[in-house]
Amino acid sequence: MITAIPIKDDHIASHFSRADSMIIINEQAEVIARFANPALAAGCDGKKQLLNLIVAHGAERVIVRNIGQQLLSKMLNHQLNVFHVKNGRTAIEELASDHLPQCEQFSEVTQGRPSMKHLAKQANGGCCDHEHGEGGCHGGHCDSHDHDASDIELPEGMHMKRCCQKKHSLLRQN
Repeated sequence: MITAIPIKDDHIASHFSRADSMIIINEQAEVIARFANPALAAGCDGKKQLLNLIVAHGAERVIVRNIGQQLLSKMLNHQLNVFHVKNGRTAIEELASDHLPQCEQFSEVTQGRPSMKHLAKQANGGCCDHEHGEGGCHGGHCDSHDHDASDIELPEGMHMKRCCQKKHSLLRQN
């Protein structure tokens, strides 16, 4: 089984789309491909390129530690098996096995992390943070305003961590 694994500093990356690179391994844990992560610099387009590269290399499953709901949705729609590993120092050899007892399979989008950027875009009419050329953004209604996360209506049972000025993931209330 061909497996894609996000790598940062020679370990499994903590966040899928922020990995430095991606490795593709076969059943013998041999690295058959390694490529730089196009999502690091290219935003939405880079994430699409990353997914296309994973599929093009014949991966049937992907190992993640943390992944956003939007990208998880796209992977599941491509019929990729997505597995969550808790320990970033898990040996690559263990992830080549057909059975992954140390991993939880993600089968629902809600198992990914909600995206603050995506929620902000939806709260502001679906605007994007990137250029779309002459046609404008979604019919030309997008201007260059910043999306303020404090204006976002959060799903029931969710709140935003507000310990500093950084944008944080949403947290489930207990």
